[in-house]
Amino acid sequence: MIRIRTPQPRHLRSLASAAALLLASVLATSACAQPGSTSQANGAASAVNVDSVVARADRGRMKGQENAPITIIEVSDFQCPFCRDFATTTYARLDSAYLRTGRVKMLYINLPLTSHRQAFAAAEAAMCAGAQDKFYAMHDRLFATQREWSGQADATTRFEGFAQQLGLNMAEFRDCTQNDRTASLIVNDAMQAAGAGIQGTPMFILNGGNGQQTSLNGAVPFEQFVQAIDSLSAGRGTPAPQPGAAPPAS
Repeated sequence: MIRIRTPQPRHLRSLASAAALLLASVLATSACAQPGSTSQANGAASAVNVDSVVARADRGRMKGQENAPITIIEVSDFQCPFCRDFATTTYARLDSAYLRTGRVKMLYINLPLTSHRQAFAAAEAAMCAGAQDKFYAMHDRLFATQREWSGQADATTRFEGFAQQLGLNMAEFRDCTQNDRTASLIVNDAMQAAGAGIQGTPMFILNGGNGQQTSLNGAVPFEQFVQAIDSLSAGRGTPAPQPGAAPPAS
């Protein structure tokens, strides 16, 4: 088995440190969550720098200005219907009002549920697109067409079609997906989410630059994000737990 060394980005440590914030009642089962409470591939292979692909893919799933004061960590599954609902409605409003204005940045964390047979392949397609700076373009295409590909036994051809439509270098894209170049990132995402007590999707962890946190569970409406962001901006979130800190007693 070929093992790809996975970097340990700061945002994954941040996700793990959020475990104390996540109450057991937030997600009771491993499933897509309804709105809830706040709380030439072979020819290219030898020339591929795997660490470079992984690093570019990791950077590619962050959107917004780097110095934005608030970060939204989205834990999601490309085959989850409720994740699709968020991505095709609320996300566009967040993008316009907060991401493009420099007030918020967003990080996508993969949690492909085992009940969704195409979710991991979809995550790889998005991450490999991210290695070519097209993560969110592929993200949008995957969610917009989810009903079309989610029922297929093998959606690889559809995903390659999306990559062509987005103008990606197809040799690099196929090398990335066929050789699982970004699989280590996706597996690490899922392990970090599990370590933080997250079992369902979508889940949103909002981190403020003032050391405060809050969370939103499910495909909540735009107005709940506005309230959460306003609270963090005013310093009314929950103090972010320190890495390694034990969850509070129930």
